[in-house]
Amino acid sequence: MEGPSDLQHGLDELCTRLQRSVKLDHLYALTDHNALFEHAKFSVPERIEGYTVDDNARALVFAAKSDRLKPNSNIIELQRKLISFLLLMQEEDGRFHNSMDYSQRIVDKPGADDHLGRAIWAAGSVINSTIPTGMKESARLIFDRALPWARMSTSPRTKAYVCLGLHERLQVEPEERNLTANLKLMADNLVALYNNNRASNWEWFENILTYDNARLCQALLVAYQSLGEQKYLTVAEATLQFLKKTETIGEIHAPIGNHGWYVKGKTKALYDQQPIEPGALIEATTIAYKLNQSKLYEETLRQALGWFFGFNTKSVKLYDDSTGACYDGINPKGLNKNQGAESTLAFLLAAEAFVNSFSQAQL
Repeated sequence: MEGPSDLQHGLDELCTRLQRSVKLDHLYALTDHNALFEHAKFSVPERIEGYTVDDNARALVFAAKSDRLKPNSNIIELQRKLISFLLLMQEEDGRFHNSMDYSQRIVDKPGADDHLGRAIWAAGSVINSTIPTGMKESARLIFDRALPWARMSTSPRTKAYVCLGLHERLQVEPEERNLTANLKLMADNLVALYNNNRASNWEWFENILTYDNARLCQALLVAYQSLGEQKYLTVAEATLQFLKKTETIGEIHAPIGNHGWYVKGKTKALYDQQPIEPGALIEATTIAYKLNQSKLYEETLRQALGWFFGFNTKSVKLYDDSTGACYDGINPKGLNKNQGAESTLAFLLAAEAFVNSFSQAQL
């Protein structure tokens, strides 16, 4: 993938080019004997910042699915390391610590915030994978201990991550009524949030758009796939289309900036733009496209993918296909030249979703 011109190819050819560009070098470079580092100073791991469950759970979601994108003989050791880290960070009661420093000292109290939701998503992804059975049993332990805490969460994103984990597990345990009941509970909560916050010009779950926004749409799309309730698809499509419209300037994808976000009735922040936003949009839209092969969704995919390859408000390329690293975002001056875990995984997860959806075997 050289730049915006490559985006004019058919989806199958675009998929082939994207798959060829993927490398895992930087992902491995960010990983030591313990886990995945959170930050990088330019391309070098910033050890002083330590590790988080947030990023290691994201990495495990990718590692569980990566054989479809980039078969790699070293991936099983990474999978084992990531699962082991989640086990270490989880208390017996199911809650998770999120942060560990470089000396491997846990530096926060256990909680049940978004990191717990991501851990459930990761555990569900392991259960629905080709990972060896012993690791799947560890993932079930993580999942089962954490799920009761997820039910008490008031965070929309925690609910969304848990929906994704429940959907993954239901692919291999479709008759498990507890999983179905919990997925319905979480998805219904998201629909209720949408109904409480929507307005004539605001089709969203909250009165603010922040980060990882499309993950909420993705959660309802997979809930529809698992449960078949039309309301989930209706809300998912309405919010996904609103998000696409909100994050488009002309023909360019322009993610919500983190310097102010976008509060209903206020002006949208343009910077800093972060890879997690177009990455999540690609993941959600690949599912929407499977359900409804709309030109709007194809356009969304091309624009969000194009953001990584220079089709953005600063015309800068964020993905480095020589190493597999992704820069941390776009600011008013151009690139944020650090290449941390969240950014690199945002691209890799998006690439995995795109390739899995549009490879010749799937079309």
